[in-house]
Amino acid sequence: MLYLILIPLLLSAIIIPMLKERKRLSWLVALFATLVSFLLSIFFFISYFNKNIIESYTWFSFNSLSFSLSLIGNNLTIFMALLVSFISITVLLFSGAYMKKEKQVRFYSEMSFFIFSMLGLVLSNSLLLFFIFWEFVGITSYLLIGFWYDRDGPAVSSKKALIITRVGDLSFLAAIIIIFSSLKTFSISTLLASIYSMPTSLIMLAGSLLTIAALSKAAQFPFYTWLIDAMEGPTPVSSLLHSATMVAAGAYLLVRLLPLISAAGLQNLVVVFGFITAFIGALLGLRERHFKKILAYSTIESLAFMFIAIGTLNAGGAIFYLFTHAVFKSMLFFISGALALSFGTYDVYELSKKKLRGTWLTLPAFIGFASISAIPPFMSFFAHSSLTYNLNIFENIAFVIVAFLTALFSFRAFFIIFREKANKDIKKEVNLLFPIILLSVISILGGVFLFFFKYIINIAYSFDIFSFIALASALLGAFVSYELFYLKKGKSFESKMSLLGSKIANYRYERFIIAIGNAISDLGFYFGKFDSMFSNAMSRVAESTFILSSKTREVENGDAFRYISAVIIGLTAIILFAVVFVW
Repeated sequence: MLYLILIPLLLSAIIIPMLKERKRLSWLVALFATLVSFLLSIFFFISYFNKNIIESYTWFSFNSLSFSLSLIGNNLTIFMALLVSFISITVLLFSGAYMKKEKQVRFYSEMSFFIFSMLGLVLSNSLLLFFIFWEFVGITSYLLIGFWYDRDGPAVSSKKALIITRVGDLSFLAAIIIIFSSLKTFSISTLLASIYSMPTSLIMLAGSLLTIAALSKAAQFPFYTWLIDAMEGPTPVSSLLHSATMVAAGAYLLVRLLPLISAAGLQNLVVVFGFITAFIGALLGLRERHFKKILAYSTIESLAFMFIAIGTLNAGGAIFYLFTHAVFKSMLFFISGALALSFGTYDVYELSKKKLRGTWLTLPAFIGFASISAIPPFMSFFAHSSLTYNLNIFENIAFVIVAFLTALFSFRAFFIIFREKANKDIKKEVNLLFPIILLSVISILGGVFLFFFKYIINIAYSFDIFSFIALASALLGAFVSYELFYLKKGKSFESKMSLLGSKIANYRYERFIIAIGNAISDLGFYFGKFDSMFSNAMSRVAESTFILSSKTREVENGDAFRYISAVIIGLTAIILFAVVFVW
């Protein structure tokens, strides 16, 4: 398994120093490395199927403690490696066309390092190693989001992503310290086998910190804003971040440590955060004009669905939905990138003027937005039947409402962009065409995976009454979207939703953080004033002391006659005082 993750790393280190400005060759090297990792993932998936193989390499020892770099191969971890490497191949294929005009070879080096980091993360059996790869993913995403560092937008957005996700990183590190202090191990397998040997208070504290880490990485409420601004980066980066990689790492962390989250009693809290985020994502998506940011809000909502499944202890449903989401969301980002390459804009209203209905992108776009809305026969419909398996009646009702909003804001983008009949087709390039068509086909046929996915990961599903109510709600949302946006009957609605979205945005936690920062700044200003006053006062005391000591030195001049005179005067004064006041 070590070779599976090292190949992208080694080739990442080769690309910049050896290939320099040879963009085409650097792209091919990065693509080849990822393809090799994908083939190795297939090999290990077959070899380790229904097994639990641990590879451990001693890192260093300290007294009686041994620190190991431990990897684990089982159905879940190898399946995730398969998914990460497969999606990465499609992203790199697309990058060959999208980044063709870029001169900087470092893009493919950073992409390779990102893929190495994600492969290492999903295979880690050590909390410490998991954290190291978690940090690698964070720093590489910072570099990739800010790839166009000479522009204000990407530079600021990359810093924002780095700073906000640091909250989760610190929480994760604190949880690791707590677990190690109690169990004296970093092994995830050992942790899961001996959770209840930890004190209850430590279980709750570690579980809470890990939940914060997951919410931060997955851009859930209240940390969601960094993911919207991350759309300033290149579209292949957006696709890779949003599909099966960085943002999914938060959900994957909770899936791996679900027994600890359950033991800490945090599952209901995870569900609450999931529903809050889903509602916010859907409502804010209704007011957005930027195609990639609409998809970003959709990603936030889809991740919220995974958290809802995790909170109901339905890890299999969360992983299956993660798989379906990776496929259709990557495809939609590729479509947005193809449109931007052709027309130079991501604004859905500007794209509407280009008359795109009937072009080769129309059908894949419909498949993608129908997949977001979980409309059959697309595989996300089957994923929803698993996702909602453990929901109670109140959670099902909330999910039905969210299904309506999801279809409403998803099809809004589709009906705005593709409502005018095209008079010419969009230029086709193999690097654009192949990944989009491939993922479209998987989205259509992928529902069959549900029926044998249970042999890979423990999964349950049910097509109950609420499944069909949610489907009816989604179809209603699509119909309302058609009426409002395709038939252009929704101008007043759009203005109202824009107003509502603005009000929600006004309550973003960033404003709270900024207010705290301003308060701290003001406090620092007054402390500075106090420090200045105190410093001036001390300076005056020092000056007075110096003057007094100068006068004292004049008395202590070594003149014996003056000393004898002073003694006589002093004795006389004492005698007079005694005569007058004592006798």
